[in-house]
Amino acid sequence: MRLLAFATALLSIFVALPVNASAATISIVSMQYSAAHPVPHLHYDGDTADGDVATLQSMYDTFVKCRLSCIGPDGGATAVLTLNGPGGSYFEGLALADFLRANHIATVVERGSGCYSACAFAFLGGSAWSSQDGVGTYVDRMVEPGSVVGFHAPYSDEVSFTNALNERGAMAMQGQTRDLLALMVKELVKWNVDPEVIFKMVGMGPEETYNLVTAEDLYLARVTLPPTPSSGWITDLPSAIREACLRLLAIDERAAPYDMQWRFVSDYTPAIGKAELAGPISGYKLGDRLLDIGSCSATDASMATDGNYEIALYFTPGLDGLNAASTSFFNRQHGWSTAGVGRDPLKRIFAKGPLNSFFLPLDADIDGLDLPGEADIDANRFDTALPPLLPTMPSDLVVDASTPSSRVSHLGDVFVFERVGTRQLYDSAFDQGALGRAYTNEVTSDTGFVREGAFVDTAATFVWFGILNGESSAVVEAIVVKPNGEAPADEDLANLRRIQCEADFQGSKLNCG
Repeated sequence: MRLLAFATALLSIFVALPVNASAATISIVSMQYSAAHPVPHLHYDGDTADGDVATLQSMYDTFVKCRLSCIGPDGGATAVLTLNGPGGSYFEGLALADFLRANHIATVVERGSGCYSACAFAFLGGSAWSSQDGVGTYVDRMVEPGSVVGFHAPYSDEVSFTNALNERGAMAMQGQTRDLLALMVKELVKWNVDPEVIFKMVGMGPEETYNLVTAEDLYLARVTLPPTPSSGWITDLPSAIREACLRLLAIDERAAPYDMQWRFVSDYTPAIGKAELAGPISGYKLGDRLLDIGSCSATDASMATDGNYEIALYFTPGLDGLNAASTSFFNRQHGWSTAGVGRDPLKRIFAKGPLNSFFLPLDADIDGLDLPGEADIDANRFDTALPPLLPTMPSDLVVDASTPSSRVSHLGDVFVFERVGTRQLYDSAFDQGALGRAYTNEVTSDTGFVREGAFVDTAATFVWFGILNGESSAVVEAIVVKPNGEAPADEDLANLRRIQCEADFQGSKLNCG
């Protein structure tokens, strides 16, 4: 698993926290999670316990210096939280989910990680935000192939249950169980999880979990794959359209997608009809009854694009010979993908970027498909098999944690976040521009950029620079982190200058003359 083990103890430099010994470790990994989510990367690892929300709040307040002002109308999250944990306190998991939504923090469970029980409920809070009319807060929770998110109904272990039964009696315990199940149902509805998930969970024993590993699981839990080009997930477009049609039928009939397969009465049929506004459509015949759904099809015009597909359930032809669309699915490589109806993005299937799991076979383990899209996820996170060496930095920097492709260190109240990777890392940082930042200095060249200034939301001072060397790059962000939001001292500003001027990436340095 590619992440930085940066202990919560680091937080004590700024804030004295009473941390439960069994609580999760919450860490800061980098300032640029991926090309699709170029925001700070936080990581949650371990048992869910009382106090985790307070620890996450402190970590977020300390290191996430740019909030809603850094998000343009295209939408985005203020940070990404990756999760790995066996579960724990059910109520703390729910509180974590509420915190994530309130602060517009996206969630990811990466390849090789598992997030169960209370961790899974926390994961459901993954959210982002857009200033576009009609959007606001929207769901942003993702899983990678090779990960596991596992749900089960709340329960007590045998010893706790027996003790409570002896103390309170059978009727009181039945009442508590009903209350917990009612709360679980309420919370899952709040997080826009399909009722089918609830049915599966309630029937499971305390040692069983409902795991999100297939494409149908992702549909039911309203979870997406990380946004990458749809071409990496589609091997046959007609088959992919059929898979999307199963989801549309499930939405239309409020059923599970797998139960909709009987509805198809033909193979893929080109030019099956003509839409009122979009022209020719091709797809699958569902029936002949007048004023009823007659096909599920994609517009021919959208099928000729690079993945911006428009698929819908269509009524049988009217007197004019045209097919009117009913329940629709719009898949967008950039912008909003959406399926079904409803005004509130939190209550419908709605995502920034493509909904690639809609095109995959329902019952196959996504990881077992071995599709090119998996490599695209790694590329989106700037990962390479042999990352370039990290830059040479001032020798008195104290290293807090590092991996082959990232490093966190500090010098006094200045924290330094380094990442190395492909050219895409550099391009992603460069393209972010001044959103949410007030620059006092900005210099760019063909092989590097330097930006100095302060964050609009928190007034924290920073130096941010990138160095390009062929197809390799390094991006460094140094931030002054003062207790109680104090202004940077002269020593802090001098340290920022040293970091900028002494950084050396593969023999390339910034011009500090």
